Amino acid sequence: MAGRVTIAQVAEEAGVSAMTVSNVMNGKPGASEETRRRVLEVAGRLGYRPNISARNLKAGRSGLVGLIALDLTSQYGLEILRGVADELASAEQELLVNASYHDAAREKDRIEFLGRGLVDGVLMIAPVLEDETAELLRRQKLPCVIIDPRRLDVPLPRLSVDNYHGMRQGTQHLIDLGHSRIAYLRGEEDLESTSIRFQGFEDAMRLAGLKVDEQLVASCDFSYASGFRAASQLITEQRPTAIVAGADLMALGAIDAARSCGLTVPTDFSVVGFDDLPQAAQSFPGLTTVRQPLHDMGQKAARALLSLIEGQHLLMDHMEVATQLVVRNSTAPPAGN
Repeated sequence: MAGRVTIAQVAEEAGVSAMTVSNVMNGKPGASEETRRRVLEVAGRLGYRPNISARNLKAGRSGLVGLIALDLTSQYGLEILRGVADELASAEQELLVNASYHDAAREKDRIEFLGRGLVDGVLMIAPVLEDETAELLRRQKLPCVIIDPRRLDVPLPRLSVDNYHGMRQGTQHLIDLGHSRIAYLRGEEDLESTSIRFQGFEDAMRLAGLKVDEQLVASCDFSYASGFRAASQLITEQRPTAIVAGADLMALGAIDAARSCGLTVPTDFSVVGFDDLPQAAQSFPGLTTVRQPLHDMGQKAARALLSLIEGQHLLMDHMEVATQLVVRNSTAPPAGN
């Protein structure tokens, strides 16, 4: 059949109205299962594809969703982005990706740009999100969902993980193995999740009757190099038998720090991370870590945003996703046990 197949041609071939074809192709109720199957079979045979641009134009939308990531270099952000992209593809929406690179002014500029009708809504991954930028989003009435907010009281729909119980579980794993002299690598201090994870660590230790030694606690940024430096100093000066890190990259740095100090992981020294990045399973030994379901987080946030774009209200402004302990080969009972 020459030229673009029209909805009228599908309707004629299937023996139904054009409205019925439209409803079936857009997943709307009303058609019987037999009619739906017949319409889809004819559409597939004729090669009919809905005109998405026309549909969006009729609805007063662009068909685009904006995403502003903190950066586009970390596996953490890329895994979330992959989940967002998969969910939007299934909804026939396109994704426009930006990065702020920790620059609050650039982040606000991107929101102003996207809010000029370019996108139907925006997702933000771990944004700086100064008050002025949050107010701009509200003023523009631009649907927005924040993934992993820096603070939980941000006045916008947001999605985070259960940082507290995740870190308690990771710490308890080491305690159950027999460790008592456990060091801790904190993350970036301007993130509320850093404090929440540390609280989970402290409570796990306290409930086990163990004291948190301040000399075994170090602050880091979420990088391999920072974890390596801090762990090297702790191992050399304080001699812990294990380390819990607030992020996988720090934990991977701690594994190499232990090796550089002549220790074998996990025979002489155990390490637990937090994230379950792809590198965690690929490292040697495989890293025991607390899994954030990053891909699922992206999908869930995208679904919530699409609901907002459709004018629906979310059941709750703060969505929390469960974590899971993944035990690999970087943990074992302390030497001598």
